[in-house]
Amino acid sequence: MEDNKFYELVELYRNPEHYGKLSKYNYSEEGYSPSCGDKFSVYLDVENGIVKNASFDGKGCVISTVSLSKLCEFLVGKRLEEINSMELKDMEKLLGINGISISRVKCATVGLDAVKRIYKKSAEND
Repeated sequence: MEDNKFYELVELYRNPEHYGKLSKYNYSEEGYSPSCGDKFSVYLDVENGIVKNASFDGKGCVISTVSLSKLCEFLVGKRLEEINSMELKDMEKLLGINGISISRVKCATVGLDAVKRIYKKSAEND
């Protein structure tokens, strides 16, 4: 990984965007990565199937925290059903990292897994 990308990710880890519990949300889900002990909650404000706002809180490693920050930014304005088809390669693209090591896959996808569970809950409610 190039030095600029490394420093960008560390800075985002120190000051993540979309961090903190939303004051208005209608879906939340917890995510846990046993490999690092990462534990987060994701909060979504969804209206007519479209994510109006997204945030997260909790503690974790650089990869999981930055992944959640980037994911929340990406989610705003998207239809929940679009997110359900996302995979690791999509998270790598959001992060700007190619080939996340197998030991860090769960870290990179802990937030995505939580959002997919939210999608399933929302689909059951429709």
